[in-house]
Amino acid sequence: MHRLSKPCRASTLLITALLCIGADSKPVSKSAAEILDAYPPKVVRRLHAKKRALLPGSQDGGLYIGALVLFDQPLDTTLQLLSQSQRQSEYLPELKRVETIRRDGAAVVDEHHVRILFVRIDYRLRTQTDFEAARIWWNLDPTHDNDLRVLDGYWELYEFDDARTLGVFGTRVVLSPAMPTFLQKAATRGNVPRVVERMRLWVNSNGSYRP
Repeated sequence: MHRLSKPCRASTLLITALLCIGADSKPVSKSAAEILDAYPPKVVRRLHAKKRALLPGSQDGGLYIGALVLFDQPLDTTLQLLSQSQRQSEYLPELKRVETIRRDGAAVVDEHHVRILFVRIDYRLRTQTDFEAARIWWNLDPTHDNDLRVLDGYWELYEFDDARTLGVFGTRVVLSPAMPTFLQKAATRGNVPRVVERMRLWVNSNGSYRP
């Protein structure tokens, strides 16, 4: 039987997870070691050296962007901090304002006001957190007139050891047709590595880091 190579397996995991955003089923519990085994050795080495690594396929111009992140915080602390979606403007300077609009059961709907390359982008995100499964996922609020066609993503968190957490991050972004095409790169491949690093520093500092 043909077996996918590790780069293909890693890209498939990312795309599958994004397609399953919002599904009721919970991910199968795995260890951090099992998760890392799905990725090429050079990606894992980069993760250990830099504390973050873009996933295979994340730089090929596609819509899917993924990363591995090693947080210097225990799992519970990392999850609690990342679940506070209304605090994202603390570590993302381009996010000028976040306002919680409403709560839909376990979901929180926040309105985001972003400025990228002198262009203002407004949208509402619906974020959900499953504390038992250590998973956070988000998507655009379909009831709002958003400036983006698609924005969804997820964090899946795994205990690396008593003091560290492995984070698997995935997102996809598609701007509206009215937006300049050069913004697509700035909003995805050009921006995601910087965003992920700021999130890592913010979590490591217990929310005190400011860029």
